[in-house]
Amino acid sequence: MATRGFEFAYMIDGTNASPVIMDWPLAAHQDVNPGDALTIDSAGRGTVVGTATTEVFAVAQEDTGGAVATAGTNYKVAIVTRNQVWRCSMDASSTAVKIGYEKALQFADANTIDADGTTSGAMTPFEVTDTDDEANIKAYVVFNDTTFGNA
Repeated sequence: MATRGFEFAYMIDGTNASPVIMDWPLAAHQDVNPGDALTIDSAGRGTVVGTATTEVFAVAQEDTGGAVATAGTNYKVAIVTRNQVWRCSMDASSTAVKIGYEKALQFADANTIDADGTTSGAMTPFEVTDTDDEANIKAYVVFNDTTFGNA
């Protein structure tokens, strides 16, 4: 089955930790779904990532109900840190990315990895596995630049 966007998989350091889940305000006009990767805007509110986003702050854990969020309304998010591994479907049935080498893997959208976009993104592939029910590759990635993981 296709992933529901980004799903927490495991910790790269082998611990049993899990992401911190918090209520966080979203920016206005955000139609957010569970599994959408988020960044922070200049007002400190969550906003869905763009294809070339380089910093990730959280992954949405609930949706806005098919409507756009009112600025400042809180929704549950999982805070992303650098030692977490996240699973997500790619947008193609094959990929040429090299594990650990491609350090700028891009988003196809807020909840899909671009299988061949490697020039200006936020992820490094950690593992590439089988395919989902749409015949697209499932990948495990770490986020390179996290809002709360880079002091």
